[in-house]
Amino acid sequence: MASWEELARNFLLEEEEEDEELFFILLPAVMPFLDKEKTPEHTSSLPGAKKVKEILEGHENWCKEEFRMEAEIFRAIANFLRAENLLRDTRGMKIEEQLGLFMFMLSHNASTKRLKEFQHSGETVHRKIYDVFNIIPTLTQKFIRLPNPSHTHMKITCDPRFMPFFQVG
Repeated sequence: MASWEELARNFLLEEEEEDEELFFILLPAVMPFLDKEKTPEHTSSLPGAKKVKEILEGHENWCKEEFRMEAEIFRAIANFLRAENLLRDTRGMKIEEQLGLFMFMLSHNASTKRLKEFQHSGETVHRKIYDVFNIIPTLTQKFIRLPNPSHTHMKITCDPRFMPFFQVG
């Protein structure tokens, strides 16, 4: 009977042979891709700022489709964020483009890869989306008012299916 060392050595040799066989199968399949030259992926004729401007100034339905709001409302939000100093124009991206990226992401459930069509790197896109997310708590405090807990909504009080659950004692 062979020792465990001999068994282990034989096992490793068999595995090595199987790996070599796999290599001969995979190599021809991978070879065509090794010689390919890299080509730019995002080759839109419009950089992000011009793309957002074109959407805002284009047909009224285009802005509704891309950002899920009218162009006037989009501009009002951008002006509010600028006036309240919640977002700032940067050297590479104005507030309108930052808001456009954010609204496009929300309205289309877009990934970072899709947002890179705005002609910015993944890191820049991530950073700008993160900046917009960071102002949401401030906007929530400013625009959302919690309901009065001692007042039950009229629709509930008038419906006998729901009201028994809201009566005290």
